[in-house]
This record gives sequence, structure tokens and C-alpha cells, in this order.
Amino acid sequence: MAAAAERITVYGMVQGIGFRPFVARLAEEMGVAGTVRNSGGIVTIQATAEQAVLERFVERLEGECPSGGRIDRIQREPLPPGRDSGFAIVESEPAAGEPPLIPPDLPTCPRCARELRDRGNRRYRYPFISCVACGPRYSILKALPYDRCNITMDVFPMCGDCEREYTAKQDVRRHAQTIACHSCGPVLTLDTRAEHLTREAALQRGVELLKGGKILAVKDIGGYHLACDPNCEEANRRLRQLKGREKKPFAVLFPDVEAVRRYCYLSGEEERLLTSPARPIVLLRKRPGMDFAPSCCGSSLEIGAMLPCNPLQILLAEECGPLVMTSGNRSGAPMVIADEPMLNWLRESDLLDGVLSHGREILTPLDDSVARIVEGETQFFRRARGYVPEPISLPRATKTPFFAAGGDLKACFGLVSGSRVYLSQHFGDLEELDAFQSYQAAAERMEELFQIKPELGVCDKHPGYFSGNYTHRRYGDCAAVQHHHAHVASVMAEYGLTGPVLGVAFDGTGYGTDGTVWGGEFLLCTGPNLVRVGHIAAIPMLSGDESARNADASLAAYLLHAGLTGEGTRFQTVEAALRLGVNTVRSSSMGRLFDAASALLDICHYNSYEGECAILLEQAAAQAESAWPLSFPVKEQDGCLVGDSAALIRSMREGQERGASPASLALGFHHAVAELTLAICRRQRTASGVEQVALSGGTFQNRILLEHTAALLRADGFTVYYNRQVPPGDGGLALGQAWLTILAEKNDDKAI
Repeated sequence: MAAAAERITVYGMVQGIGFRPFVARLAEEMGVAGTVRNSGGIVTIQATAEQAVLERFVERLEGECPSGGRIDRIQREPLPPGRDSGFAIVESEPAAGEPPLIPPDLPTCPRCARELRDRGNRRYRYPFISCVACGPRYSILKALPYDRCNITMDVFPMCGDCEREYTAKQDVRRHAQTIACHSCGPVLTLDTRAEHLTREAALQRGVELLKGGKILAVKDIGGYHLACDPNCEEANRRLRQLKGREKKPFAVLFPDVEAVRRYCYLSGEEERLLTSPARPIVLLRKRPGMDFAPSCCGSSLEIGAMLPCNPLQILLAEECGPLVMTSGNRSGAPMVIADEPMLNWLRESDLLDGVLSHGREILTPLDDSVARIVEGETQFFRRARGYVPEPISLPRATKTPFFAAGGDLKACFGLVSGSRVYLSQHFGDLEELDAFQSYQAAAERMEELFQIKPELGVCDKHPGYFSGNYTHRRYGDCAAVQHHHAHVASVMAEYGLTGPVLGVAFDGTGYGTDGTVWGGEFLLCTGPNLVRVGHIAAIPMLSGDESARNADASLAAYLLHAGLTGEGTRFQTVEAALRLGVNTVRSSSMGRLFDAASALLDICHYNSYEGECAILLEQAAAQAESAWPLSFPVKEQDGCLVGDSAALIRSMREGQERGASPASLALGFHHAVAELTLAICRRQRTASGVEQVALSGGTFQNRILLEHTAALLRADGFTVYYNRQVPPGDGGLALGQAWLTILAEKNDDKAI
């Protein structure tokens, strides 16, 4: 039978996952002649064989794609029969067209992990072992296509052995761009104030320091971590002082799943998430009596557990056991990725005892992702390493590429092209100059890397947001999306909903369309439009960041609103300011209501980290045997359904006077908020017929509230949606902004 020839173009996640060596092995096995090459973000194959063989070849391309990869579609074009007699991987070329899919950084694969531990292997205990299936990807990428010359490994010339493996047809490191070994790759170093060590000596001294209660900075794939023994109270106290992090629990790196299981309950879904290629931090419930030093996880009922994602972490965890592994930065500042700033920190601070580093440059800082399992599905707190830069796919496409700015807290932007939203990593609070500079630099870098040239921008309506001002400077007169509308739209985007949808958005603060502070909102969303149909009562509260941290200030406002004054001198200053209207705003914030409840029940009075009062309130509720019944009625006010928070506060005070425990009142508070949500949704369904409800906003990171609210709504016939691909907090705003912009574009509606 005569040979046929085709150009086969493969679209999808086909860069940096060993796809070209896979194609070459498959072609050689099947007797297909031709070539394979990277073309920008896609792979093109010139293939010659009998037609039946080509058909089977394409079937196997689709069915046997390497781990970490994904084929979205294959395009085939006939070519004149060629004269190729073999199959080769050829030099890459740039390509125009749709933006590429670039893999996130990949965890050490089982084969490399075995070689790392194999005394007979030439990469035994080499901290940077990798192959076509694992290792850093996005964090070291300078440009596409994904070749050695375009990643930060280009400064390490391959030795003869690595060269042979790189070109050998059947080798697992054939065309592995991060290939390296003891002879030619990055070298592990340890610096203390007294010594400089390299290679195995550096590793052994680092282990000795960690076991001795010292603090090390460890350069990992996406940036530096700070590590110490979680069982050493002194080390954890010093680490808190070093970071400026007073109480927020530290994440813990465990050597393996069995070690996690000794400390935490672990369901099948949680284990799958923990061991997934992203290797996120997973919030797991502690086993009774199993804990670390008090300053590690504090009184939290959960441990943020993670497994090693790279060879250096494997070696450290196997030698030391569990280790605190927290981002290498001062609290609020970006993660450190460069060596000199960390070495300067070592020189300047007696609290940091050493820096375990290497010479491979990091281009993109990537914090660890943080998630938990809720109702059997993943819920993100932070979407970063392991997920970024894989895009979110939408069921509709934009005609014009654009920039979605997100917000200023938990900042995350998006580049939108076609039906894809490429979300950035997490940047923290843009009020921090370093964070804002990182945000700007990352936006420009991602545009260049993905070859997306935004023609317009969309941002939050808040007039003072740094992200908004940046977007206006770059793109002129931008579209602006109301904060809570974007929260709801982030859920709509995930499920392809166009409305009408009743959105429930609960969080701390967001700029409202009426100039007040919103945060406990019920929004009827249809296409790109919204109508505010309900909210919790808007009351005068002190403005400013400090008042948002001070739960007693929130409590004073709610007590005054409820007519419960006469608390002695404790709230006199706040009450006076509220009565006189000095430095006050009207706020319907659910976050501040949670703060007030926490303070009222004497659970927590100050947010030393974001959400602390609400987190401890949820923790108290989780330990209650039963919920004290509380009243949170609905009233009509100015055409809206309003949750009567004054009645709720009075009901809680009455419960206290009748001897109810703080835990039962905390659980009762959660139930009351869920029941209020059901009551308003019911009345809105009667008015509009809407039965789809989208739950979003940072308050819905509260497991008790989310699960109880969803259960009540479903039992009443509602279809409930909430975030699964992005965080419900501000890390999901860019996705919501993107979806509303696309819907407005579809409707030829300039205003959002």
C-alpha cells in the first residue's frame, strides 16, 4: 500500500511534559517516518506511513498522552508523500495563533524519586534530579518554545553523560530540558554566618541545623521557604518573630502520606488532592492528641499539610521528618526568589540561621497553593504553584483580548484571550510596594510570554484600588465591575451560567454602587447586569484598616445599632465617634458581623491576621454539641430585603443571659446566617422565579456556613453553585470580571 503523509498539529498542554520524546518513541515503534517540533505553544508533526498506520498513530497520540499533558484537539492536513526514512525531533520554531498552554511546575515523578534514593544511580541524592515528566517548568521559563535555551537551565552546559541521555532514543531524559546531574547541574550550597558548604556537605549540615532547632531558608521551585522543626517551640517562636507573623498557623511538610495520616484525618478525596501533581497545602483536621509545638499551629483544629514537590524537599523530609515550610518572606511582602536578598536577611537577622540555596534562577515567584475538600470537591484558598498558569476555559469567547485586574487584597489578575482566562499567581496586598511592583512586572511578563496583547482593561469599581489605577493608566477608560458582582460572576463563569442567577456574596468589604461599603449581598444577576435585591442591614461603622482588624470596634457598632449601650468604658470612644459620625461609613459587611459575633462571645477580639476572628468563631462552632436557636429576621427596606442584624445581636445577648455556651451560640450564629440566606432566596424566588443560587465571597471559605447554607437551599428546591476552580475570596475576582466583560461584549453592552 502506498505511503501517505500528513501534517498533524496538536493543541493543548503539550509543552514541557515530554510530549516530543513521546511522539518520537511512538513513531519509531510504529514505523512512522518524519519529524516533530515545538511551534510556539503547539506541536507540529510531519508523519509518513500507510494510511491505516497514521490513523492508529493519531489514536495513540490522543489516548496515551504523557502525565501532566492534555490534548484539546488535533488538526490534520494531507501533504505530498515524503521521503523520510526515520523519525527525528527537530529544532523548535516560533508560531502565531492562539496563546499556548504552559504546564505548571511538576512534582518529582516516581522514577526520579527512586533514582534519588538508589545508591547505584549516578544521580543518587542529587537535589535537582528531573526528567521529561517532572521538575520546574513555568517558574524557570523565559520564552517559548519550551527549550533549554529558553529556560534558566541554559547556564548549565550538559556533561557528556547528560548529552548522551538527552539524545538517546529510549532514555527517559530524551529531550528533557531540565536534565542535569552532580557533574553539570545546579549545586546545593549552605551559607551560615560562619561557613559556606556545598553539595552533600551542605545538605548534611542543613539537616543538622534543622534537627537542632535552627531556622533555614530553603530555595525551592517557586521561591524561598523558611523551614524549622514543628516540634521545637523555641524555633517556631523565633520564626514568628522573623516573619512578623503573630498567630496564623504554619503549614507543615510531611515526608509521606503515612506521616500525614498519623497526625490528621485523611479521606480518599483529601489524599487524592494531597498527592495530586499540584502538591498543594491541604487543610486537614487534626487527630486528637496529635499536635506540634504550640507556636506551630496554635489552637487550630486543622493542619495545613503538604507533601514534597521537589527532590530537595524529599531529602530534607526523609532525614528530618515533618518540617514547618512557610513562604520565605516577611509577613505581607512578596515571596523572596533571588539569592542576594535572602543572604542579606541572613546577615541582618540573628533569627535566621542559614540559607540552603542553588544557582538555578527563578523567574516567576509561586507560593504554595492552599485548598481543602468540601462536599467531596476541591475548594481553593490560594491558587498558585501547581495550577498557575493553566487557564480557566469559558464556554464563550471574547472578540478582543483584555486584562482583568482583580482586586487589591489577595491580588490576582487575568489575561483573557479567546475562551481562556490565564490567571496569575497570588500577590498579597497591593498596598505593599513590593507586592504592587511584582503585580505590574508579572502582568507585563505574562503578556510577553503568552503573546497576549490586551486592547482594553476591566477592574474593580473601587476608585482607590491600586489595581484599578494601574489598569486605567495602561488601558485608558476601562470598564469597572462592582466587587460583589464579580464574586458572583466568578461562580457563573465556572459553570457557564448567564442568568438569571441569585448571587449571595458575603465578605469583608467591597465598594458599593451607592457609595457605601457592601459585604452581605443578594444580587440578581442576568447577563452582565445586576440588581441588588437584598443585604444585611447597613449600619454606621468606623472606617479604615484598623477598625477592620479590631473586632471590638465592630461589636460596638452593632451593640449601638441594637440599642444595647451602657457597656461601661470599653466602647465609649467608639460609640462617641459613631454617634457624632466621625470617620464612619455605612457598611453591610458580613465579615464585620462575624467579627462582632466573635468578640461578643469573647472568642477573639482582634484580627492579628486576616479572618482570625471568623476562623476562631467557626472553630468554636465546630466543637458545639448543638446550636442555640437565634433570630435573624428579614424586613423590607427601600425596596430591598434586609437581614435585621440588630435582632440577631439582641438574640445572642439573650442567649448569653440564659446561660448558653459560647460554642452553642457560635454554631447558632452560623445557622442563623444560613437560615437568613434561605429566607431571602425564598422570597426572591417568589418575586422572580429564580431557582439558581451562586454562593461566593471570602466568608464562604467557612465550611460550616457553606455546607449548611447549601444543604438548606437544596432541600428547598434550589440549585446551588459555588467556586471550585478559583477561590471564593478576592483571588477569584479576575475570573468574574472576565466573564461579565464577555457577556457585555456578547450583548454589545459597553456598561457592566
